[in-house]
Amino acid sequence: MSVNKVAILIDGGFFLQRFKTNNGKSPRIADLQPFINDIMIKVSATNPPGTSDMLLRTYYYDCRPNGDTKIDPNGKTVDFSQHPQFKAANAFHADLRTFPQLALRLGELSFDGWKVHPTKANDYIPDFKQKSVDIKLGLDIAWMSSKRTIDKLVLVAGDSDFVSPMKFARREGILVYLYPMGQPQIKIILKEHADFIIA
Repeated sequence: MSVNKVAILIDGGFFLQRFKTNNGKSPRIADLQPFINDIMIKVSATNPPGTSDMLLRTYYYDCRPNGDTKIDPNGKTVDFSQHPQFKAANAFHADLRTFPQLALRLGELSFDGWKVHPTKANDYIPDFKQKSVDIKLGLDIAWMSSKRTIDKLVLVAGDSDFVSPMKFARREGILVYLYPMGQPQIKIILKEHADFIIA
């Protein structure tokens, strides 16, 4: 029996958003293994007779939380490191670092100014931008594909920025699976460059 090596690549921002939408709560580290197991079952369901799958590694891509202190347009000093989101992200990343067969890839969360609160006209919220996350994910896909360290790639994401790495992987003979976690609208270009879409 031949064995396929599988890598699961998770866009952390997408995963957190979809998990919360689907389950009504933010994920905890205990939720991750059942999530990975479910993916492997769905991927293996596409195998022809006489083949099986083995998880090589899960890669989780996210940003380090921004712990800067800034002054908002109202003159109020805001310490981001005291926000619950900062502490929750740090705690989750700490758990991910010791999770079996998982590599944590972290980019930066850059402060890009302030924007008006969507429901409070005189209040402001920070405008953060991800940096380096998509690049790290794309480079990992290219490296694994060119070195043929894997046979299958599962992308947990919904961003069309990943189309070029997906195309490269397929040209290198890697089977590409897209797992959109129930996202209602999947971009056509993502469907076009995935071999399988699992639900």
